[in-house]
Amino acid sequence: MTNSSSANGLRYDTVFLDVDGTLLWVDLDIEGYVRDLAPYAPDGGLTVERAAGPLRESVRTHIAENIKYRTAGALNEFRRRNALATARRLGVEAPPEVITGAAERRISFRPYPESEEVLRELRGLGARLYVVSNWDVLLEEVLRDLGWRGYFQGVVASAAVGREKPDPGIFEEALRRSGASRGRTVHVGNDPVADVEGARAAGIDAVLVDRRGGGGHPEAAFVVSDLREVPGIVRGES
Repeated sequence: MTNSSSANGLRYDTVFLDVDGTLLWVDLDIEGYVRDLAPYAPDGGLTVERAAGPLRESVRTHIAENIKYRTAGALNEFRRRNALATARRLGVEAPPEVITGAAERRISFRPYPESEEVLRELRGLGARLYVVSNWDVLLEEVLRDLGWRGYFQGVVASAAVGREKPDPGIFEEALRRSGASRGRTVHVGNDPVADVEGARAAGIDAVLVDRRGGGGHPEAAFVVSDLREVPGIVRGES
């Protein structure tokens, strides 16, 4: 763990941040999906209970496979196929645009209450912020829609670079783009393996955001219950 301060008085000049589970969570509105597509299911057979499993599996498929699609066009075609396959499993017979519209409309991104305030505070300290996240190539679009893109000097999404955390290669790419010193950089994330072990494999200190009280990780330089503790860590107060 780095303890010395830089010329600007900070312990860390550069902060890498994960997205899902760290800055926001992904909300799957199963009830809304059922309302949208129930008229296209025979005999009223589409229920929340029946739809829950296939919809969650569809999200898992997206997470597992999105790294294969390096352009927005290729990703959107994959999303279309995934949505149609899920609808077929549920016996839904609707126009493709109705199915894909429901699938896209019923997934949303919900910021944690403290996220934007902490981003603002970190920028106010003079820290440089970079997203380093296992995400598809539309991550920058998500950040723009949230009004967050301006907080970050750069965005490193796994699908765009072809490396997923905990592969240290994605952190090395973020270091290359930022020009940051690994000894003056900290990564903040919620996954003990992807975020903590991945960052440490690249020689970067890690802050584990343990919102559920899972007990931390021995390789984490710091363990916090939410993001509000991060500015103090960056300043060197913890």
